[in-house]
Amino acid sequence: MTDARDLSPTPKTPAPGGDDAFILAWGRQNAALAIYRWLLLLLMLVTLTLLGLVGFLAWRNEQKTVWCFVKDSLGNVVQADPDRFLRAGEPRTEVDIKGFTRRWVLDSHAWTPLDVKDKLNLALRVVEPKAREVVKRGLRLAERKALVDRGVSGRVLDVEGDPSRQPQVLIQSRKPLSVLVTFDTTRILPDGQEEPGRRILFTLFLKEVPRTPDNMAGLTIVDGTFPGAL
Repeated sequence: MTDARDLSPTPKTPAPGGDDAFILAWGRQNAALAIYRWLLLLLMLVTLTLLGLVGFLAWRNEQKTVWCFVKDSLGNVVQADPDRFLRAGEPRTEVDIKGFTRRWVLDSHAWTPLDVKDKLNLALRVVEPKAREVVKRGLRLAERKALVDRGVSGRVLDVEGDPSRQPQVLIQSRKPLSVLVTFDTTRILPDGQEEPGRRILFTLFLKEVPRTPDNMAGLTIVDGTFPGAL
């Protein structure tokens, strides 16, 4: 006789894989996606941080203050204007050349009996030693001394806003660097009256030198021709 228990269906054993394998794979995929999301977020944060740092450094570079200290002609350390002094190696522009020449004209041809020596020394400071005798002859110092002994002052006609009544500077060549200068002078008599002087014409030959606080144009006079007054 057969036992009734032997006729009951045999329970099925779960096959490998199936629903459990799908759930495990799905879980691993979600975990990997979560890790990728965190990595992407971290990468974005690092990128934004680097961009902010670069922007800050660029802003600081624009806002920084440059201090420039140099030695003057007496050997004293003085503060210089960095916007002008740090251009020392740049070629001299037309503004540099004409500005230097006009300042030299005012120093060399304008005087009073009280400052005539100081003005002459100031003018000769930017003249090379080998050219000083030529320049002194061109300045007619003997004639100037006679005027100073009479109490006469010299002036350069320089009327602001009227180019025709200002020193005229023409750059003739760059190599060698030469300028043609012409201007009118006046004389102030001891009683305060003014009388017209001469029209002066001469040519200066210049050379580029290192810029200094006393010579921001970076030019010096190496020679000149002084044909006289017109």
